[in-house]
Amino acid sequence: MKIMSLDAEYNQPSGKTIQIGAAIFDSKTGQLIDKFESYVDPKEKINDGKDGNTNIIELTGIKDSDVLGAPSIQEVYEMLKNFHKKNKCFKNPLVWGSGSSNDSQHIYNEVFQTIELKKQNPNFMGHRVIDVKGLYQSIQIFNNNQVRGGLKTVCEKLNIGFEGEAHRALNDAINTFRVWHFLIKKFNIN
Repeated sequence: MKIMSLDAEYNQPSGKTIQIGAAIFDSKTGQLIDKFESYVDPKEKINDGKDGNTNIIELTGIKDSDVLGAPSIQEVYEMLKNFHKKNKCFKNPLVWGSGSSNDSQHIYNEVFQTIELKKQNPNFMGHRVIDVKGLYQSIQIFNNNQVRGGLKTVCEKLNIGFEGEAHRALNDAINTFRVWHFLIKKFNIN
C-alpha cells in the first residue's frame, strides 16, 4: 500500500502557508515513489524576527523572493490533491504532530475558511492523520523516558540520520516517513 507523508512551513505570526512538501512511499518496502514540493505565496512578507516573533527566514531559509509569484494556497491545494489522487495512496497522511493544527487540517482550513465552503469541499485527506511524533512519544512514555525531541533530533536518536535540511517541507515529509517506517517495522504485526 502507498502512503503519503506531508509537511508544511508557515509564516509567523499569521500562520499562512509558505511551502508544502509531500512524498509517496511504498509502506512495506520504504521505497520513495513520488514527491511533491511547492512554495506558496502568502501575500505578505516572510517574518524576519524583528517584530519579536520567530525569524522564519532564518528557521526555514525561505525568503520573500522564493514565495513572490508562487502559486496561491488554493492552487497548491489542488496540485496536492491531484498528486495524492494520481498515486492512489492511503487517504490519511503521515504528519509530524497532530491536533487541530496538524498540517493536513491547517492547509485545508486555510483554503476553505467558511463552514459552507467546507461542506462543498470535503478534505481529500480526511480529518484524521497518522501522527508520527505521537507514536514516538508513546514509545517514550512506555519506556519512562523524557517526552521530547524534534524531528531532526529523533532521526539522530534512532541512528537513521536526518536527510537534507531541516524545516524544508519536502525534507521534513521524507524524514517523517523514515521515522514512521523505522518504528513500524519493529512491530511487524499481521
